[in-house]
Amino acid sequence: MLVGRVPGVAVVLTPAGAVAGVDVRGAPVGTRELDLLDPSTLVQRVHAVVLAGGGLSGVDGLSGVDGVVRWLAERGHGFPVGARPFEVVPIVPAAVALGLASGDGRAACEAASADVPPALAMIGETAVGLVVVDAEVGPAECRRVAMSAHDGFARAGVTVPATVFAIATGNPTDTPLNTLCTTAADALEHAARTT
Repeated sequence: MLVGRVPGVAVVLTPAGAVAGVDVRGAPVGTRELDLLDPSTLVQRVHAVVLAGGGLSGVDGLSGVDGVVRWLAERGHGFPVGARPFEVVPIVPAAVALGLASGDGRAACEAASADVPPALAMIGETAVGLVVVDAEVGPAECRRVAMSAHDGFARAGVTVPATVFAIATGNPTDTPLNTLCTTAADALEHAARTT
């Protein structure tokens, strides 16, 4: 797992694939591929998650996601759709924070490092957040963690519509789900207060 940040965009790269979940409160403005995170879908792993500034409409932030998709595809990371190594479709859910400047997704990928914080937050006219769960959990449990992490935004006084992602590292830590949920809410609260 790698995290890249440049002004206006943050990307968590999971080239080998990782389980993720999402929780949306309020109008889901400026989002991409959130339906793929439903536990009932065929695609069970993502290759990146993007948080971006979205300007006033959200379009600019979502266009920055294209750079992340291309960066992954060029390296053969994605859902296989053919027999050849580069016949892949990277699964890259994303959400934007309206009212913040957008950034370059490809540049964020190029700047990525293994320094992975427990949570990321971007707050504008809407908010987006992400928590990293150090555990091996399924899609339903990851979604539950994202729902609980949303409490961190509430505790930090963030009342705008928000989208929160959770990504699991896949490490078999045997941490109880309730503990993961509590830790995720604490981490997102801290990220929101220090943004």
